[in-house]
Amino acid sequence: MRIKESYRERLLNQIKEACGKVIYTYTSHHKLADRLEKEDNHLKLWQIVFTAVSSCGLLAKIIADNDDYMLAAGIASVASLVLNLYAKEYKMQNEVNQHRSAANELWEIRESYISLITDFEVLEVSEVRQKRDELCKKVSDINKNYPATDAQSYKDAQKALKENEEQTFNEGEVDSLLPRGKG
Repeated sequence: MRIKESYRERLLNQIKEACGKVIYTYTSHHKLADRLEKEDNHLKLWQIVFTAVSSCGLLAKIIADNDDYMLAAGIASVASLVLNLYAKEYKMQNEVNQHRSAANELWEIRESYISLITDFEVLEVSEVRQKRDELCKKVSDINKNYPATDAQSYKDAQKALKENEEQTFNEGEVDSLLPRGKG
């Protein structure tokens, strides 16, 4: 009997660890998508700035007949071209969408792990193993089909989870979000 209890305890610990890894990966995908989206917005802003400077510089050269305006317009035009070529080759928004999709799929798995931990005591060992194996397979499929996160996104996730407690609620916080019961 003691061996069976010890095995159940190890099994529960394994499931909790897997759940934790899914939560980190889920959060890492979100952090990376947020960072890439911010970079994409900066890139678009600079494209607009360089295009405007090159257009206005050319117009200013015509009106004021100053070669400095033409030089500024030429430099801005080259910078605009470089950014446009970079944006054409590197579809940043596509990568943002892939990371968001991976996170969305991981959300379902995260919730399934939490349910498995909740149901652990009332399930037979064979049922727990079957559900664990199914969840591991789903995570593996996601990891194969979506781009990986990077070290920075993992650090951002670590900070979000440990310091900012993004995936947790304080005592009574959940109750304050729910509608008040009658009676």
